Amino acid sequence: MSTMSNSEFLSTRPQYSQNTSQLRAYVDEAVDWEATHGLLLRAPKHEGEDWLKTALVPAPVALGPSPIPRSEFDKVVALQPVLNELLDRVSQDHDFLTSTLQSLGSSDEFTLRILDMYMQQKALGVCKPGVIGIHRSDYLIHVPDDEPDARPMAKQVEFNTIASSFASLSSIVGDFHR
Repeated sequence: MSTMSNSEFLSTRPQYSQNTSQLRAYVDEAVDWEATHGLLLRAPKHEGEDWLKTALVPAPVALGPSPIPRSEFDKVVALQPVLNELLDRVSQDHDFLTSTLQSLGSSDEFTLRILDMYMQQKALGVCKPGVIGIHRSDYLIHVPDDEPDARPMAKQVEFNTIASSFASLSSIVGDFHR
């Protein structure tokens, strides 16, 4: 399997102006497209705002698709079952979960609420006959600026177990990029 050099990879990426005034027309067109094709999110409610004026907002998207070298794509696809197994094992290690997540203190209220729900279920002796894990891994392609012949590499930046809500929007984003 051939690999792509950094300079070859960079030549496949779309080039955008760093001048935001030059991008404005593209952004306006993108927002209009999103509004007419349902690529929208429910906006958070803010105190004192007329919420109906901002009830829906465009989903965050890139103006164009991001190329991924086939060799890196194949690597992350092959790695996903291993990551799923690791996460499943961690999810079943009560001592590890509680000690690690309690150490967050009050810095992550969302995670602490989930931990509290978990602890309540554990105290009730709730036993589930099976579980389904819905996971989404996010990657960025790393291309060192100072190494023109380096190979672009996929770097995992996030492993989501809850935030899979954009799955329903992914096909619309594909249409947007086409």
